[in-house]
Amino acid sequence: MVTEALQRRLELSASPDPGRFDGAWWPQSRQLGEQLPALFQLWPPAAGRISRVLYSPPDWDDHPHSVPVGTRVVKTGSFPRDDTHSLVLSMANRNELTLRIIAPDAAPEEAARILGDMATGAHEEILSRVAADTFDLPNWDNEGGHS
Repeated sequence: MVTEALQRRLELSASPDPGRFDGAWWPQSRQLGEQLPALFQLWPPAAGRISRVLYSPPDWDDHPHSVPVGTRVVKTGSFPRDDTHSLVLSMANRNELTLRIIAPDAAPEEAARILGDMATGAHEEILSRVAADTFDLPNWDNEGGHS
């Protein structure tokens, strides 16, 4: 499963539900400007066209206002105190999708489990662990450094 995890970085929920995560993304680094084009490459066309991205600033070392993606530039933004570890994707059809960000330095086994839970609809467990503050991914730099 680890080999699969290294190739699998995006998973959309098998059972989207309002107020829940619509998917999970495991970027390879904390450079949003470098990682967003990779997300767009992974994005399934059937899920719609992403027109804007809101991000959680503590998750990223850079904080771009826009990112070149293919032949276009996608506007990005953030709320200064947002530490939700998520991306909110504004879609061309005016819907919004929320992706849970998996820390780039997460263990491949843990990332694979989270992605698998998202794919099977078992992400309710993820949400309860996040809410209980027992989510066992490595700490982000602003939360006390890497574990």
